[in-house]
Amino acid sequence: MNHKILNKLEQLIHISPQLLRQPNTLRHAIQSTFDIELNQIEYSHMGELVDRIDDKVLDNYFRNHWQAEMKKYKYSGLKLIDEVNSLNPRHVLDIGCGYHEFKGKINNLIGIDPYNDAADLHVKLLDHRPDEKYDATLALGSINFGSTDKVFAELEHAVSLCNPGAVMFFRVNPGLPHDESDRPVGKNHSNWIYFYPWDANFIVNCAEQLNVDILDIKTDSHRGRIYFVWRTK
Repeated sequence: MNHKILNKLEQLIHISPQLLRQPNTLRHAIQSTFDIELNQIEYSHMGELVDRIDDKVLDNYFRNHWQAEMKKYKYSGLKLIDEVNSLNPRHVLDIGCGYHEFKGKINNLIGIDPYNDAADLHVKLLDHRPDEKYDATLALGSINFGSTDKVFAELEHAVSLCNPGAVMFFRVNPGLPHDESDRPVGKNHSNWIYFYPWDANFIVNCAEQLNVDILDIKTDSHRGRIYFVWRTK
């Protein structure tokens, strides 16, 4: 759950508890606060509403404001094209492919992304159920959002999509907000996104739990991101 959104929502309702009985007013308050569009406000519990707002926030940011910076990463950028192709993979999955920059460059590649129309399949990782398993996967900044149970579930599902011996390439965020200072003046559109605070211990512990080998862990050269590589057994 995104606690930044939960805390702000609780604050709004604490100040104006009548919002709980005025769904249209609550919807307008949510839209103006989080800069999103909600068609309806029905929910069974607060966590469900928070998750819906969080998904809309992510959709708005990655569909309308996020800019790719693939060329700026030393290890987890364009260098991966040759690394992945050298594996001669039959099927490759790019999780959260964004603008699908590797399409046509990495062999046998499928890109999934719920927020970008450039993807081959518009689907979230946890909803992706392919007929074939993959020999290589890329998750370059896409498994970065939400609480630990969500991040671990996404990692677990990504591993389940792989053949034995598949190589999995990751770029993750140590919890740093996206810096939009080099972009046109205006609001910070990533303000309500919770960036998961990855670290080496979490990577090692998850690898142990998911029974994968760690091939590499290092700090990438741009924005303090962490690059690591797993291999399934």
